[in-house]
Amino acid sequence: MLRPTLFALPFCAALAACVAPAAPPKDYAFVGTWDCGVGVFTFTPTTYATGSETLPIRAVAEDGRNYTLHFADGYRIALVAVTEGGLTWVSGASGDQFNCRRVN
Repeated sequence: MLRPTLFALPFCAALAACVAPAAPPKDYAFVGTWDCGVGVFTFTPTTYATGSETLPIRAVAEDGRNYTLHFADGYRIALVAVTEGGLTWVSGASGDQFNCRRVN
């Protein structure tokens, strides 16, 4: 009697060969560390660190030099007029705005 696992190995190996690896996250213009007056914020393509917490970014909407970052529970921020040296951080919840300068 043949064991079912003998047939599963070649099948699983064949499936693994068909799955494409995930693309690396896009390196957005806002990625880096920014001094926004009220604090220093650090962005990666997948996280936003406020100095006291790090939030995973769920989605990024890009419109020219403007970005909307979406987080859990509907929270979002906009990074507006992003250049090599500056951006404006805007809260979707409070409407607060901070002019930020790149520190790295």
